[in-house]
Amino acid sequence: MDEIGGHRADSAPHLRAGDRVLVTGAGSGIGEGIARVLAQRGWRVAVNDVRPEAAGAVAAAVGGVAVVGDVGSDAAGVVDRAAVELGGLDALVSNAGIHRRAPLAEVHADQLDDVYRVNLRAVVLGARAALAHFGDRGGLIVNTSSIAAVTPQMGVGLYTATKAGVSAFTAQAAVEWGHRGVRVNAVAPGMVRTAMAEAVYADETLHERRRAMVPSGRIGTPEDIGRVVAFLLSDDAAYVNGQTIVVDGGLTHVLIDQLPHPPAAP
Repeated sequence: MDEIGGHRADSAPHLRAGDRVLVTGAGSGIGEGIARVLAQRGWRVAVNDVRPEAAGAVAAAVGGVAVVGDVGSDAAGVVDRAAVELGGLDALVSNAGIHRRAPLAEVHADQLDDVYRVNLRAVVLGARAALAHFGDRGGLIVNTSSIAAVTPQMGVGLYTATKAGVSAFTAQAAVEWGHRGVRVNAVAPGMVRTAMAEAVYADETLHERRRAMVPSGRIGTPEDIGRVVAFLLSDDAAYVNGQTIVVDGGLTHVLIDQLPHPPAAP
């Protein structure tokens, strides 16, 4: 067997249809889109959500199992229950996230704590719990960051900082756990049409203004994010580790063009 840099060249986990994955925050929105895509591609999916009816509905739709629980207070417990329901665990997609909108100068300590617990602390503790369930083949972790990690948004409290933390944790975990056959990556969604954002996109004027900003010419869907997650969980990404993949239709590359500029010279 070839050796590269002291490591086995085939040390990345080789996944098979029917492998077992937990997707947190999958009762709606981006998490639901991820769960649907993975199920379509042969994964056995545990659908986590804090809302029992949401977790149950998506689990039924994708032929998976529902794992109800709040990762903000018991991330390890959610991972452990998913492993029991699936008969093991091969991958974790830490997607659950929340907003507590407030200017930094006014945000309350309890709002900071809420966002930190769900958006960052749960990602770390969930990943650590997943390690215990990954076998000798290793395992896979994909975290949901955001373009907010590098393009801060005003008035969202700790959200931006926690998403930057997710990307930083992703890189560190990849470095520390790579020798164990564990790959850790992240996706950073841009504008995605979900039920949470529907109030914006139901307004035709706002929708069109936002769509016009995206080089790809459209607002993203949860399934767009799911397909990138599926890639990161596949053997096609066997040499991708510690990366945060931006999935935004090119939006972050044109933000500077939104600044006022003098008229272009003839």
